[in-house]
Amino acid sequence: MKKNNISPEKAKFISTLLVYVVFMTIVLSLSSMYTKKMLKNAEEEYFSSIENTLQSYSKIISLQLNSYIHSMQIVYSDRIFDEPDTQKIFQFINEYAYKMPEDFFELYYALPDGTIYTSDNFQTKLDPRHHLGLVEGNDIAISGLRIHPRTGDKIFSIEKSIYKDGKIVGALGATVFINKFIERTTDIKMGEKESYMLLDKKGYFLVHPIPEIIGRTYEPSDNKYSNTSTVNIAKNPPATYITQTDTGDLAYLMTAKIPESGWTLSLKISMNEIDEIYKPEKKNEMVLIIVSLLIVLALVLAEAKILDFFQRKQLIATVYDPLTNLWTRQRFEIEANKMIRNSRSKFMLIEADIRGFKFINQNYGEEAADKLILHYSKMITKAISVFHAIAGRGFADHFYIFIKITSVHKAMNTFKKEMETIAKESKSYEIPFFPKFGISFLMPDSDITGNKIQNLIGQASFAKSTIKDNLLTQYSVYNSRLLEKINEERFIESHMQQALDQKEFFVMYQPKISLNDDKIVGAEALVRWNSPKLGLMTPDKFIPLFERNGFITKLDYYVYEEVFKFVQTRLMKGESIVPISVNMSRNHNKPEKFIHDFMEIFTKYSIPPSLIQIEILERSVMDNNTLQDITEKLHKEGFSVAMDDFGSGESSLNMLTKIPVDVLKFDREFLNASTNSEGRIDRKSQKFIQVLVNLSKNLEKQTIFEGVETQAQRDFLRSIDCDQAQGFFYSKPLSEQDFMQFIKLHS
Repeated sequence: MKKNNISPEKAKFISTLLVYVVFMTIVLSLSSMYTKKMLKNAEEEYFSSIENTLQSYSKIISLQLNSYIHSMQIVYSDRIFDEPDTQKIFQFINEYAYKMPEDFFELYYALPDGTIYTSDNFQTKLDPRHHLGLVEGNDIAISGLRIHPRTGDKIFSIEKSIYKDGKIVGALGATVFINKFIERTTDIKMGEKESYMLLDKKGYFLVHPIPEIIGRTYEPSDNKYSNTSTVNIAKNPPATYITQTDTGDLAYLMTAKIPESGWTLSLKISMNEIDEIYKPEKKNEMVLIIVSLLIVLALVLAEAKILDFFQRKQLIATVYDPLTNLWTRQRFEIEANKMIRNSRSKFMLIEADIRGFKFINQNYGEEAADKLILHYSKMITKAISVFHAIAGRGFADHFYIFIKITSVHKAMNTFKKEMETIAKESKSYEIPFFPKFGISFLMPDSDITGNKIQNLIGQASFAKSTIKDNLLTQYSVYNSRLLEKINEERFIESHMQQALDQKEFFVMYQPKISLNDDKIVGAEALVRWNSPKLGLMTPDKFIPLFERNGFITKLDYYVYEEVFKFVQTRLMKGESIVPISVNMSRNHNKPEKFIHDFMEIFTKYSIPPSLIQIEILERSVMDNNTLQDITEKLHKEGFSVAMDDFGSGESSLNMLTKIPVDVLKFDREFLNASTNSEGRIDRKSQKFIQVLVNLSKNLEKQTIFEGVETQAQRDFLRSIDCDQAQGFFYSKPLSEQDFMQFIKLHS
């Protein structure tokens, strides 16, 4: 029987076809996997963004609830409620009603039997179970949605339990208008296909895009999605669901809990929104396949890479860290020493770790800590991938990076940019963490002997240790002056109280000049320290340290008293005096305490409040509400308030309408950064400064510029109707005697 032989050409074609099919299958599979991964990453990034938005909204709601709680707690008075007398309490809340925030409908007091006394002279009785403040274990309780029995308004209640001898004898409460609460918390616009809702603990809508829905519950018509009814969602922990809308469409539903009230915040996202994410990725799929086909031609080169991969895997146990696949510290030191051997180049060594890693390990467990270490190592590897650098891992969370550099300045600029990226990514990780870095440099003329890498690691580690307690600093660079600075700061801290007691601190006064007529209209009180051992010190030597250790508040009150004493002495002698401004440091973050302590000193002296101005910092760590609260309280006492260093923060224009300051004091950098060698301001900066001054004028606020040092600067500010100037052009800070002479000459 004759065999069917295959021709060489046909055999070659079949062979080529088989190889092509195999390679195409591999390429298409990889392309498909990559495309799916990209689509998944895009979706995850979108949901991560939505999750961050949801958490931000929940914080807004929590802040508003805490504001209500704080407002209600202010009502509480130990002298009234420690010995509960119904009539006295009824009278008290009636008298206090005029001070209620506008969001409050009424104040009331509930007895254990359900009897209620309201601030609008009404008495009724309800089931005691309606009052969470009468339930044991609740100190502050927030109700769900309610309908007011007399007016029909939609409200919710905040109640504070009143105890006597360990038992609840009543509850102080306040009702809040739902519509006012919505105005405070939901003035936010999401995407057109997203909607934001808030449920109480029973599943009733407190907030909904459609006002008529408020006060109702929702049950999907399809039983398949019954777990996403508002009643069920209110009971369940935060999650992401697929639900059915009232139009029958499907949508994603993401939820978060409000800890103060147990309410549920939810965000509904249309499925169409997700489809929009996929469109650009699918367009790229064909391009990806074509590119992938070209990669097939390079597969023959993979053999060398594969052999290299297996070779590395054989060495992992002794050379590479098993968790991160980075070099061990021992191997890292060997490779780093190879880089510097017989080299005249410059090198940078960075030691990195995680702030509070021991706490993370103890509270989240070893598995989560290892996962974090792996994530951090990938961030570091990514950051150094474009440089001629090596990296290794030491004990626990310690990492080492060694980089060959051409310039210290360029290296630091690059490091700062990469550090910002790492810091941003670290905050978005499932366990937020805060990296910190120590840096040392090896220069060609360095006198380091012995194991240079070990010495560099020691220097970087020491630099990093200096920022242990400073949460605002992420890195420190080792230099010969660092040790001197540490020793100087330790000396200052050990002598600061003694210096205060012995009046080594003294006040100088820098005049403020009216640009209208060059007459003195005020002055700023500035503190100096004349140390017997360190000599005369300017504020930059000790103020930042005092802000970190909290001593600045004591120094503030010392300066206030010195200023009040000085002003009173001038008044008693019948001498001329101008308003003096004093600085309030960022550490004063409790309005009631600051006002109490400030007024306690001020009332000791017979001077009018009009002669004292308080300067608050725009870039203060206090939130806007606290700044606003302090400003309003100072106004009530008759003081004027200036915002110092205005324009140096991140939200200047946004703050102007919220914090009712009287004066905007512009940061000296506006002038310093834009003034040329001839003392003139460039045109772009002139236009920008003029816009700021005009805006301030429109908001009816006085304006003053710090750091005026040239006549050209003075003339420009005068031409745009700036009110006042302060700086060396007019006067440096003066002693009391010189300041009094200045007033006589310039009044």
